[in-house]
Amino acid sequence: MVKKSVAFAKRNRKKLLFYCAVLALPILQFCVFYIGVNLNSVLLAFRRYDFGTGGFVWAGFDNLEQACRDLIELDMFRSSTKNSIIVFLFTQLFGISFALIFSYFIYKKMTGSGFFKVILFMPQIVSSVVMVIIYKYFVERAYSAVVEMLTGNTAEGLLASPDTRFGTILFFTIWAGFGTQVLMYTSAMGGISESVVDAARIDGASPLREFWNITIPGVWSTLVTFVTVGVAHIFTNQMNLYSFYGTQADYDLYTFGYFLYKSVQETKSMTNYPYIASFGLIFTVIAVPLTFAVKWLFERFGPKTD
Repeated sequence: MVKKSVAFAKRNRKKLLFYCAVLALPILQFCVFYIGVNLNSVLLAFRRYDFGTGGFVWAGFDNLEQACRDLIELDMFRSSTKNSIIVFLFTQLFGISFALIFSYFIYKKMTGSGFFKVILFMPQIVSSVVMVIIYKYFVERAYSAVVEMLTGNTAEGLLASPDTRFGTILFFTIWAGFGTQVLMYTSAMGGISESVVDAARIDGASPLREFWNITIPGVWSTLVTFVTVGVAHIFTNQMNLYSFYGTQADYDLYTFGYFLYKSVQETKSMTNYPYIASFGLIFTVIAVPLTFAVKWLFERFGPKTD
């Protein structure tokens, strides 16, 4: 009995050592590249660069006060606020809606499902820079050529015209986001019980009824995940502006995500990092409770599969 107990304890010890060895690297990466990096960013918002000491010193709330004033007073941030909200609403409303419809087409293997697979997954397979170059060619040269051929009038490219360039880039952003969503929704739909679907067909449920009453509740948890991520992404979504314009996009196209990305790319002095970090802290304070609130609402009032 004593020998069995010793052997059992030894086996458990080996399992524990193996378990710890497996988890050691991911936990270390999480601590260094997530906790460490984000904690440093938070602290940086309360510091300033001192040329005398060649390092960062405590600055209190000076950076946050300056960032708040700029958010209220500068036209650049008014455009960023408006554009970021528009991008969020359109990507959630149209992006998720059409992703569900396309996923249902593919899941049911309807006519054209193969075409949808290729078109929707292409932005995920091909480099985003390549996709932007191809897209720019179509909306600039091809569009102008087609309009001139049909009407005989010279037409400005969709990206060249101030009236259409934001909508053109927004369309590309929505399209480029379909691939991952369609993949996840299709996989979730594949997990819906066939017996439930067959019972609905026997009862005479139409495809629309099946989609609304069976498919959507069946993928609701996946849908909530994408909505929650979308809310958290409000202040980081740059709408592919860097791929289209580099750091030269006009202020009327700005989003908060593009502003942060461009600021980090262009910063050559350590003095600017605390100012940029203060925006990150402000956006985090807004996004975190908003994200949890939206998640709770969708889970609380959403359909139940049982």
